[in-house]
Amino acid sequence: MAIGITMKTIAAQAGVTQATVSMSLANNPRIPVATRERIQAIARKLNYQPNPYVSTLMRIRRQGKPLKDQPALALVCAQRTANGWRDHPAPTIRQMRDGALERATLRGYRAQEFWLHRDGMSNERFSAMLHARGIQGMLISPLAEGDPTPALQWNHFASVCLSVPLPSLTVTTVCNDHYFSSVQTVRECHRRGYRRPGLVLRREHQLRFQGRWEAGFLVGGELLGYEDLAKPLYVEDWKDVSRILAWLKKEKPDVIITPAADVLTSTLTEAGWKIPEDIGLALLACPQMGDRCSGVFQNGRMIGALAVDALISMVERNERGLPEQATTLMVEGQWNEGRTLRAAKG
Repeated sequence: MAIGITMKTIAAQAGVTQATVSMSLANNPRIPVATRERIQAIARKLNYQPNPYVSTLMRIRRQGKPLKDQPALALVCAQRTANGWRDHPAPTIRQMRDGALERATLRGYRAQEFWLHRDGMSNERFSAMLHARGIQGMLISPLAEGDPTPALQWNHFASVCLSVPLPSLTVTTVCNDHYFSSVQTVRECHRRGYRRPGLVLRREHQLRFQGRWEAGFLVGGELLGYEDLAKPLYVEDWKDVSRILAWLKKEKPDVIITPAADVLTSTLTEAGWKIPEDIGLALLACPQMGDRCSGVFQNGRMIGALAVDALISMVERNERGLPEQATTLMVEGQWNEGRTLRAAKG
């Protein structure tokens, strides 16, 4: 913590009260997002790190128990390689890690990174290792494709997963609202005069997100009065260009909704299509705001930060183990105008 830098210092520089600073650093939703981000930026600039243990200390004092160890957080990579989270091909997943690390530092916690499959150890042995190191909270990355839910010793930790709800586990999860993102995308296509949207996904997306993208596409189309939706296409691999081209020829969509901009842009342009002159392209997971592709920016950095906020709250309430009922925090995406859809009418 920077010497001499207090909440009072930040409040004076930001022109707000110390209470506003405190709530902003805790990411309290009662404070407007713009105000929170401005105050958090000032805190980072001043190298201020709040003491995250005050709540824990006060609770322990009320209970008459001694404070032994400061809590530590584990950021668990559940990908196939040790750097699989950091180097993941999906920008949103990489952003989740960045946001989690940044928020942990901002809140004053010491976040340590671990690989779930380190040295080929079992889930039980991995849990024992974290417990022996004094880890009290775990944030688990999105799972590798096709991997089962890990069988960790949940009773030792407060735990949050970056995932859609997991039917087999009552763990707290944080994710994008994939259903809303899909409905939002269909709505934006409708505003631009498209009348036969088509959805293209990998089969893995259907399994991982439990049909949420398809549901948003179908329900959004029904709510907007679409009478001629193209039949969704599911491919095992984006390299299956022949199936994509055959689907285009048969279904004749005037706009494609998909998470795979680069692949489909290449496929379409090589087949002689111009985007958006001949066909529109709407992305369900834009890498960043301002990207050339029109679509939804999921804001993985915010998802990771909110997951850490949820985890810290659990740690400070001394919550361990799996709750009786699971909870999920979903983050709405932001629309990125881009240049792969024609302009909205009116």
